[in-house]
Amino acid sequence: MLGKALSKVIYGLFPTLCQNCGRPLQEEECLFCHNCLFKLPIAKSYCRRCGSLLSESLLDFFDPHTLNYCSHCERENLPYERVFIGFLYREPIKSLIHRAKFREDFILAYQLGKLLKKLSPVNVKDYDYVLPIPLSLKREQERGYNQSLLLLWGLMGFHLPKKILWRIRHTRPQSELSGKERKENVKNVFECREDLSGKKILLVDDIMTTGATLKEASKVLKKKGAKEVHLLVLARA
Repeated sequence: MLGKALSKVIYGLFPTLCQNCGRPLQEEECLFCHNCLFKLPIAKSYCRRCGSLLSESLLDFFDPHTLNYCSHCERENLPYERVFIGFLYREPIKSLIHRAKFREDFILAYQLGKLLKKLSPVNVKDYDYVLPIPLSLKREQERGYNQSLLLLWGLMGFHLPKKILWRIRHTRPQSELSGKERKENVKNVFECREDLSGKKILLVDDIMTTGATLKEASKVLKKKGAKEVHLLVLARA
């Protein structure tokens, strides 16, 4: 009780401010006040099966939560069953992700996970494993942390997931490559060291662009017997 009271006093003396309007945040708010939260580029119109962005004009005709398949899904054999997206990769989310990823702001990465939790319909208790996309050892040493793990912590608390998915070689950053190059860059880069027969997996990552990294990781999990693989990403480019 005393700790909770002290926390409120500290919060009152040193409030955090909304990243958009600068108003002091309430204790239950994260990064953005309630009014500004719903002005953010929240992802609404996208295929829940593959994550492809759809025209927002479709929202006039369909419930977005029923748009489970698109023409892209019909052309490709996907290794995952479901995609959940928090935001479109636009400002101010874009700048926050860049800060969290490249400017050593690990606290911000954790806060972005808490922000995603406010919007995501995902119940982590529905999954046998909730996993961050792993970095190579070299990349993690350079950055000092894995931003996807910090997102996961913001989403479900300081839970250390079981290490069953490994990135076994260092590769060029995906952001430097074309779509075709991204696919080749991550080919055979992951390894799973666990029997996942019948398991339901949730993969967590910060950005989905072409989806090459998430597809490759999902393939590896399916080869080890995973029954279903779902993706949860903070933003879709």
